[in-house]
Parts: sequence; structure tokens; C-alpha cells
Amino acid sequence: MENQKTRILVAVKLTQSSGEGYPYASESSRAVFEWILQNIVRTNVTRFDLQFLNVHSPDSPYAKDYQADKMMEYFGCRCQMISVGSSSEIRLGHDPKTEICNEVKRVNPDLLVMGTTPKLGYFQRVFRRNVSSSISISEYCLKHAECPVVIVKTRAG
Repeated sequence: MENQKTRILVAVKLTQSSGEGYPYASESSRAVFEWILQNIVRTNVTRFDLQFLNVHSPDSPYAKDYQADKMMEYFGCRCQMISVGSSSEIRLGHDPKTEICNEVKRVNPDLLVMGTTPKLGYFQRVFRRNVSSSISISEYCLKHAECPVVIVKTRAG
């Protein structure tokens, strides 16, 4: 049991900016990754496996396979540079929160780590059409994932 690696499932998302900035990961996803390296992995690189999961809607204008592949390649290369084990999975789905929880059931990680998105403004809340989306992805996963969940709050830019 001592040699068993700690498996961390990291939920990451594509940037929603109009720019094509490499590596296409959202600012919160990059911040979560850096937080994991600094606060969990530290110098114990051989004791962890990071499993990156990206779920996006097939209807999303940001759901280009090329961007998702490049984002996962970025995280994989960063892990390889410091000798942290990693793998990645890209899923298409209309409800990321249930897809993330289903992946937790499937891979049974020791920990799920994810970021938060800024709170919606008044007009965004008023015009939000999908009532089932009223709970945030991170809140849903905190309540329903079958493993411990860490939500990394990123600083306001």
C-alpha cells in the first residue's frame, strides 16, 4: 500500500475567450493545476498520478477537438517535465457536472480537484435559460461526487 500512487482527477475546461491563446485552458484550470503542483504534489512527484478530464458540449463554439487536444497536451507535457504521472480524457456531454461525477464513479480517484468560475452578474442570471444549470458545476460535484472534492478558488483578475 505504501507504493500506491494517489490518483487525482482534475476537471479542466477550455478558455471561453475569443483569442486563440495556447494552451486553450481557462485561467481557472491553469490556476488549479499550479495549485495542485504547489500544495499537493510539491516535491513528491512519484507519489501522484494526475488524471485530467475535460467535458464540453458538442454544441459549444469552444468545443473544437483541436483546442481540447492541445490543452490536454499542455497539461501532459508539464507533468512529464517534472516526472508526474498523468493521463487525460475528453468527453462530449451536455451536462458537465453529471459527466464529472460519472467519471469519478468510473475511475475511483482519491481526490477530485476543480476550479470555480466567477459568479454570474444580475443580467446573466436573469437571462439564464437552463434551470437545471442553476447550481454550479463545482457545487454539484461537491455534493454528489463519490470521493473527496477540493474546489480551488482562483483570484479575481
